[in-house]
Amino acid sequence: MRVLLPKMLFAVGVLTSMSSPAPGGAFLFPEGQGQVILTTTFADASKAYDASGRLISTPSYRKFEAKAYVEYGATDWLTLVGEASGMDFRGASSSRPDYLNLLIAQAKARAPLSLTAPEGPHYHYMGLGLGAIGARVRLFELGNYVISLEASLRAASPSARRFLDMKDQWQADARLQIGRPIEIFGVPGFLDGQIGYRSRGQAGDEIRADVTCGLRPFDRWLLLAQSFSAITPGAPAALFVASQKFQLSAVFDVTRNLSLQLGGVAALSGANSPAERGLVSAVWYRF
Repeated sequence: MRVLLPKMLFAVGVLTSMSSPAPGGAFLFPEGQGQVILTTTFADASKAYDASGRLISTPSYRKFEAKAYVEYGATDWLTLVGEASGMDFRGASSSRPDYLNLLIAQAKARAPLSLTAPEGPHYHYMGLGLGAIGARVRLFELGNYVISLEASLRAASPSARRFLDMKDQWQADARLQIGRPIEIFGVPGFLDGQIGYRSRGQAGDEIRADVTCGLRPFDRWLLLAQSFSAITPGAPAALFVASQKFQLSAVFDVTRNLSLQLGGVAALSGANSPAERGLVSAVWYRF
């Protein structure tokens, strides 16, 4: 089964909105404190996972995305969150039109034969991505565990939604978050898990599951391993999407308030979704 780009544009959107610079997760900011994370992602794909999860060749695409993410502690139990992004997406709907049929038609018409196959149509979008606003509430603490609930409202223009996991102008996202500090062989860190629901994706409602593990082997270095998963359980078989993206990165504290992040991200498994690879960089500013 060959998965062409028009069918997969929404799956690209699922991947577009899955990578993250590891914001607060279940943890909340103290009142009056927060952070801004400016992220850029360069990614491309020339293969995809078909409905059976097998890797196949598909029309290629490449994209650049810039994202601003803000967290602010309104109170000790409530953190406000917001997000805005822009993107530049370029891709082909097919590698080439049916060249054989074109030659047959030209021969029947006794017209000069085309010596080179024409290029297929291309997609290009450059502009604003999605915007989102929401809040995270601490539900309770149990020992070292912090349990929080986050909900946000997302919006995008009709042009941008074609390249995002949004069917309508407005979209709701809600997730239960659990976090705790950890220590591995004397190295301090944290573990954060999230299970969520997102309404009205291109193929229907979505279930999201994200996991982040952070370790600080040195005072100024934070190492992050992240997994982002998404499925569309209510979609028909032809539109069912499953994707799992992994991201590894390192964050260096330049000063007490400023940090730099660099890493790589890859979709290592999925169904009806692109096998995307990319580089991620970010600037963190805490205030």
